[in-house]
Amino acid sequence: MTGPDLDPEQYPPIDPREPVPDDAGVLLPGGPDELPEAPHEPSPDDGGNAGGVREPA
Repeated sequence: MTGPDLDPEQYPPIDPREPVPDDAGVLLPGGPDELPEAPHEPSPDDGGNAGGVREPA
């Protein structure tokens, strides 16, 4: 299986030897400056399994 033919103007090739930029805006222009906080997942300490995965019998 081969990869899709991508337009090199829109999707330039990635050099794995290049360091990762500190600013995420370089990788995702137009994205938010800060990411929102992750949603809270219920845990057994929160008083049960409300909405969570049931424990096996």
